[in-house]
Amino acid sequence: MAEVAILVNPARPDAATLAADTVRWLDGQGHGATLLRLAPADRAEGRVPTGDLLDADLSGADLALSLGGDGTFLRLVPLAYTAGVPILGVNFGRLGYLLEVEPADLLAVLGRTLAGDARIEERIVIAVTVDGALTPAAGDDRSLPGDGAICPVNRRWWVALNEMVAEKTVPGHMVRFSTAVDGEEFLAYQADGVLVASPTGSTAYNLSAGGPVLAPRLPAMVMTPVAAHLAIDRSLVLRSDQVATVTVLPGRPAVLVIDGREAGRLAPGSTVVCRVAPAPLKVVHPGERGFAGPLRRALSLGSP
Repeated sequence: MAEVAILVNPARPDAATLAADTVRWLDGQGHGATLLRLAPADRAEGRVPTGDLLDADLSGADLALSLGGDGTFLRLVPLAYTAGVPILGVNFGRLGYLLEVEPADLLAVLGRTLAGDARIEERIVIAVTVDGALTPAAGDDRSLPGDGAICPVNRRWWVALNEMVAEKTVPGHMVRFSTAVDGEEFLAYQADGVLVASPTGSTAYNLSAGGPVLAPRLPAMVMTPVAAHLAIDRSLVLRSDQVATVTVLPGRPAVLVIDGREAGRLAPGSTVVCRVAPAPLKVVHPGERGFAGPLRRALSLGSP
């Protein structure tokens, strides 16, 4: 018997319907299911779902299931990573590069997964810490407690499957950043931001900013400036054992964004430290498709 934790995007009634069908199917197969709840949209005020989890516990789960778009999947990542649970994403979004399973195929894929016949792929994630002043963002806190390895036990850190971005807080006003690799000074930028992406995230914001696409299982990360002014704007690909740092220079603050969600405001002088986390994230893949096909589909350069 397996226990499946299911996270559903509340803005998608079709995802909620599939979740109910999945719970019934799991029960019929002798498995258990736990529904995790996202805070719903306040439609009276025209607001979208905040992404705040009203209850979050993957202890005892054997599989995490995401029904929504990439944002719903990314919301599950810190929980699945901490619990060491594989994560399976079903695509109800528009792009869904992280999600290879279509709603109609879920029960078949789920059956293979629970029978041990699915491929589990390990993806690099980036451990993000902050040295200096950070004013936390309001709402859902996605940071993780330090364990003495990545950071001290009295501090917090973030896991990023896609990327960390330190970026401007005010439209039209760039921020000054300095960067370093393994403690050695690299380049300074006046830019909209600087990001550090994993191979998985290389096809997200990094690609939009002109950075290279990395093969998903390549042991590396990439640092890319965003709209740099009068500076070398090329990306830097780093080994998985290297450490990249981005420091906010005097003048203006910046905002720290982890996988598309604001983590807080960085005061001038604060440094964001990025390194490959010691353990990978486990992601369920339904078939044997390689790298090029899903990438081609996501970029709309050809048929699936």
